[in-house]
Amino acid sequence: MDKPTVLITGGNGFIGRTLTNRLLQEGYNVRITTRHTPKEQPANPAVTLVQADYQDATSLQKVMDGCVGVFHLAAAIFGFNYQDFKRANVDVTANVIEAINKTPSVTTYIQVSSLAASGFAPDKDQPRTEAMQPTPVSDYGITKQAAEQLLKNNIRSGVKWTIIRPPIVYGKNDSGVSKIALWVKRGLMVNTSGNGYFSFVHVSDLVEALYQAFIRKDTGGETYFVTEEQTYSWDCFITEMAKAMNVRKPFMPNAPKWMMNVAAKIYEGCAKITGTQPALNYDKVTEATIPGHWICSGKKWQTLTGQQFTSLKDGLKKSF
Repeated sequence: MDKPTVLITGGNGFIGRTLTNRLLQEGYNVRITTRHTPKEQPANPAVTLVQADYQDATSLQKVMDGCVGVFHLAAAIFGFNYQDFKRANVDVTANVIEAINKTPSVTTYIQVSSLAASGFAPDKDQPRTEAMQPTPVSDYGITKQAAEQLLKNNIRSGVKWTIIRPPIVYGKNDSGVSKIALWVKRGLMVNTSGNGYFSFVHVSDLVEALYQAFIRKDTGGETYFVTEEQTYSWDCFITEMAKAMNVRKPFMPNAPKWMMNVAAKIYEGCAKITGTQPALNYDKVTEATIPGHWICSGKKWQTLTGQQFTSLKDGLKKSF
């Protein structure tokens, strides 16, 4: 009997690679979409790279054919303006859903969203929950929330769907946190997050949640925060990272908003010249300077599944 096949959009990224390995362990074939023609296929015959045009639902439908499930991870975390985020986070999701609706073999769909789609918490003792009305503040968050609504309003009946909202995701070889680690190692970094508190999830825990959302029958039609329940100040996060790296905690002067905006302009200008993603942009400044905390509660998910989560201290030791 042939192994079932699942499709991952954004499967070449940090989360996608970890998810691929988890699915392989469970005996699935994995099909990963790429924007360009693959130069070569992976050594593992159970993994296939397939070119797809994310702006074309027909192209996505072709690569979904025969798949029993879809994990939609592809998204833009950085962009130069709202249209960049809309194109990557809303338009692509619309095409993915249209393709699923025309592919009878697909019966399960997992969409990775973000805490940013819900918004920040004004009080550090009252983290965001799924029952709260979403109030996103950044273009990234606004477009991720729009993608959630697209799913709820347009997916065909007969497809079991689940939305997973992670907070900050970290782990070994994560491009985002690894950039922070470079500054920690250098001993100097600007504190762009003030006195805010944050929620974190280790990539292995997020991937386990994605897999459980895929195989369980009781997760359909719901949205879940997936996170370690403990929240941390940015100072605590950097302190624990320095300990995990066995280096001294860096000097962290606070940066006023005007300085962050100037830095964002410089990063964006360099990124446009080099064709890379900026380390800081206008949208991240918006998120960093809100009068609140990027925290959420994972109790709804933990009560349903009983999943245990890695502490930040142990997760950073795993990563560094």
